[in-house]
Amino acid sequence: MPTAGSYLPWITITHTVPQIGFSASIGLGLVVVFLNFCGAQNKFGPYKYIVNSFTILGVIFAIVEVVVYPNVHNYNAGFLFYTLAEPFGVIDMNLRKIFLASYTFFYAATVALLATQFIYRYWAIFDACKLRYFKGFYWLFCSAFCSFFGLQYALGTFHLFEMDTVSTEYYRDEIQYRYGWNISEIPAMALVAYDPSNGMVRWKNVAGVINIVFIVISLYGIMMFCGWSMYFKMEEKIRNFSDELKKHQKQLFKTLVLQITAPTIVLFTPLFVIILLPLFNPHVSLPSGAFLCSFTLYPAMDSIIVMYVVSQYRQTARKLCQDFRKSMESFRHSRATVHCSVPTTSAQVALQQDPLDGQSNVARLSDTQSVIQIFSEDL
Repeated sequence: MPTAGSYLPWITITHTVPQIGFSASIGLGLVVVFLNFCGAQNKFGPYKYIVNSFTILGVIFAIVEVVVYPNVHNYNAGFLFYTLAEPFGVIDMNLRKIFLASYTFFYAATVALLATQFIYRYWAIFDACKLRYFKGFYWLFCSAFCSFFGLQYALGTFHLFEMDTVSTEYYRDEIQYRYGWNISEIPAMALVAYDPSNGMVRWKNVAGVINIVFIVISLYGIMMFCGWSMYFKMEEKIRNFSDELKKHQKQLFKTLVLQITAPTIVLFTPLFVIILLPLFNPHVSLPSGAFLCSFTLYPAMDSIIVMYVVSQYRQTARKLCQDFRKSMESFRHSRATVHCSVPTTSAQVALQQDPLDGQSNVARLSDTQSVIQIFSEDL
């Protein structure tokens, strides 16, 4: 049973929510990709590859989360980033730390690819010539862009938040009291913003915070700039577009607005609370992994946003349903036709006679008629 100071029930929550997000991300992601291949984005050009890539990356991110099960605990002037999982049966502490750092790679890469969508839509309206960077060989630049931020985030977290004697002792009693664990036996990375012995700033750990803030602010800034510019300048730019293209651009803009709002709530705000709160050195003890586990919900939310706003998805889904309904009706009609034809066929078979039997019957009938005729003549 959990003690009065135990946060063990929160561990259950931080394992359950990612499982829900994983299932939703897999299911909805497959629906989006399926609709894309069925023609939902025939008019989107290279943008459909970005959407497909983001959906697939979101699914991978959700898979990594349920494999690693990362968790966070905020305590006064720091936070502890740890995992209790043993991915693929790995028990080596250093390898488990690498798995933990890989989670941060996919988080940053997902956000970077989300920012790439905003760049594409911005250039599609204001500088269409640059869309060539999303075609052919240039697509590698997009992959390099996402990988750069992913590696910067993961390597920075792995090295700048590396556990040392100060951080280990800082969390030892807290983790033992809240969870009943020995901190030396779990793979973890930690921030301790101020040295508990003299109050001096621990610049190595603070540099890790600065690194994360730089990455997130850069990507979020790209999204805000592109979204803000499209909001104020899009009407003028699409004035000469066809009605269908205007509708298409406005739908994509609505999608991007929701794609700013949703990650702000789910991806960015919880992260800033977790990493910036220790800098103020409050006297708190929070199982903040409950905020972290919400990250895995975003890929599913993004799939819902795209399918809800962009009418091509609804039209494609409606067409597929109609085709399926027609196929089922045709199948039932063909089965009914077969069943109706069976009695007629049986009757025809019953009435058919062997040709030889028929000839014998005719012969017997002729003989009978001859006998009757002879009998009549004798009379």
